[in-house]
Parts: sequence; C-alpha cells; structure tokens
Amino acid sequence: MFFKAAVLLKKNKIKVLELKKPELKPHQVFVKIIYSSICHTQLQEIRGRRGPDKFLPHCLGHEAIGQIIEKHKSVKKVKIKNLVCLSWINGSGVNAGGIVYEEKNGLKVNAGPVHTFSEYAVISENKIYKINKNNNLRSKLLLGCALSTAYNALNNKTNNSKKIIYIIGCGGLGLSCIIVAKNLGYKEIIAIDNNKEKLKTAKKIGATNCFTSIEDVMSDSIIDVLVECTGNIEVLKKAINLPKNFGGKIIFIGNYPNKENILIDPWIIIRGVTMTGAWNDSKPFDKSFKKLEKIINDKNLNFFFGGKFYKLNSISKAIEDFENGKIIRPLLTMI
Repeated sequence: MFFKAAVLLKKNKIKVLELKKPELKPHQVFVKIIYSSICHTQLQEIRGRRGPDKFLPHCLGHEAIGQIIEKHKSVKKVKIKNLVCLSWINGSGVNAGGIVYEEKNGLKVNAGPVHTFSEYAVISENKIYKINKNNNLRSKLLLGCALSTAYNALNNKTNNSKKIIYIIGCGGLGLSCIIVAKNLGYKEIIAIDNNKEKLKTAKKIGATNCFTSIEDVMSDSIIDVLVECTGNIEVLKKAINLPKNFGGKIIFIGNYPNKENILIDPWIIIRGVTMTGAWNDSKPFDKSFKKLEKIINDKNLNFFFGGKFYKLNSISKAIEDFENGKIIRPLLTMI
C-alpha cells in the first residue's frame, strides 16, 4: 500500500511523495488521518530556524484527528476504528520511536513517532489519545497541541477568581490560553496583539480587555500571571519585566528561534517573580486530555481555521497563508 505524504526534502522545500506502508512494529498503530493542522513549530522546521536538521528528508506535523486502521497486538489502549487525536505530547504507553518509510522510487524518508501531514501514518502508542465523543472533530484537532499546551501551562488548584492574567499574542496558543483561562475563572483576561482582527476574536471568546501593543501595559504593576505566546524575543525582553512583585508569574510558551537568548536582571526573581514553561513534569497527559476534551466538547472552535480547508497538495499555500497571518491555524483535510 502506498499513500501520499508531505515531506521536507531540504530547507524551504516540501514535496508530496508516495510512501510505502511498512509492517508495524511493537507499540505502533496505523492511522488514517482525517484532519491535521500547522503550528509555528513546523514553520520553524521548514524555514530552518530550529538549528541543524539531521533527519532530512522527513515527514512533518504533530497534531491530527484520525482513525485507527491497524494496530500491533502489543497496543491495548485503542481498538480498530477508534477515532483518536494524535499529539507530540506524551501519553500512556510505550514510545516506539521513529520509523523510516520507503518512497515509491526508493528514497528513504524519516519520520518521528508522530507525524501528520499525510493520508496515513505509523504512530507510536504514546502519541495517541482516544476521542471519547465523536462530535466536533475539527475543534478537537486543537487538543493535539495548542489547547493542551495552554491547559498544562495554566491549570492549577488555586483560586483564580481574584487574579489578572495577561496573554501576549493571539495566535493559536494565545487564543487557547484565553479559552482555558476563562474556564479556570480568572477575574480579568487581558489580550495583547498588534492584529486587530485577532483581538476581536479574543474578545468574543473571553478576553475582558485588549491592547494592540505591549507598551500600553508597560507601567502596570497588577499582573498576577503573564503568558508570552509570540515567540518574538524582543517582545519577551519587554514582557519579562511586567509581572507584579511578590508573587507574579511569567509563563514562556512562545516558540522561540534556536539560540536566541535574553539577559535577565536577577532582581526580577529576587523580588518574587517566578518564571516557568508549559511542561514542568513528564507525567502522561491522558487524564488531563480527558478533562480538556470535556471542556471543549460542545464548543465550536472552527474560527481558528477561518472557514478554509487545504488539501495535502495545497500545503505550500496553507503554509504561506499561515506565515502571512491570513489564518490562525491552517486546516489540512485528507477527506
């Protein structure tokens, strides 16, 4: 059996190739991809901004909705025909590692334990999450990356009803943070982005106030939690000074280019500002995934995709529109 997949051949060069289905190894499943999406991690990979790429040529993508077509007998967490979310985030089960496909003309193509820009894919057991309700599948695609990252970054057992959260950047991650922050009961949710259309969306889904520039809030001293989602190192340099003293927090979840650094005044930390990321432990995400799926079960989040669908052969156009800010998240459809 052969299937089509978008393969990164070299920096800035993607080609849709026909790959041969290999025999499954222990703790692998074979998935028919239904929907996938593109985030800034893929964009940075394609543009060569994540450092030397040792695995070229290779498959791309790390978030999808699909259906189990075949599984190795060692896989117990799903059954044939189950609908699943594919994610780079580790769940229960064994990491079966990457694979090497053979292209129709003999080219060897690498793939990691999860890859989703293809009609079908061999996926590691620990990268799959069973979908408990088969509704709203396009919205649930976001569980593979943006929503899960936002939930893991913000979810805690404290009372948020008196807290003010600022979210810088209203792309997929930022809007996901707004959805999660609203669910967690933050008193005020402030969104910052220079794109006014994105701010309109932020307002609709729960932001209590919006700003077009970080300079508009540079003098604030009331920020309990600040989430930096832009991946822009210059924005981060300014944001790091904003959380309040004596208990303020800054969470880094932007996708920053390889080897870009900032200098930090140690007095920021001495004054009681904590700094953290989204992923602070290695526990399997399965229980949190189930909770998060319940939160969005009846939410229509298709506005992330702007009403557009891109076929696999149009992936270059999807990347172009994404890079130019025409769409929050490109939706790749294999059906």
